[in-house]
Amino acid sequence: MIKRFGGDFDKIAAACLAAQANYQSVCFSSMGRDAGGAYRNQPTQAIAACYKVQDSALRINCLDGAVQDSFWDPSGQSDAVSFCRLLTDQPEKDSCYNTIFDRAIDIIETSQRRSFCSQAEADYQFICRQRLKL
Repeated sequence: MIKRFGGDFDKIAAACLAAQANYQSVCFSSMGRDAGGAYRNQPTQAIAACYKVQDSALRINCLDGAVQDSFWDPSGQSDAVSFCRLLTDQPEKDSCYNTIFDRAIDIIETSQRRSFCSQAEADYQFICRQRLKL
């Protein structure tokens, strides 16, 4: 949709909202991945794009998609943690960290996981270590 709407995230959000309800969460996750790609290394702008989504649950889908875009391999771990740190809404922050902790299981070697968890905010480090079985 980023090509169809020329990167206009207001229009993308409107199109996702117009989709059938059972497709909306996937659409907003995809919007987030597009925002993450469009604003690579610019998490504030990616977050702003997701804030075009008024519904908080659907906005979380967008934010989760955006943070995943920065974390396809271990080199993106600091960017992903930085993204989550920028969020101030508790449910958004919780979901962001849960998303990257789940992703870390798949892409970060066991020997590097403790270091990854130490990058998270203090309140999330214990959760990270639990999720990553450290």
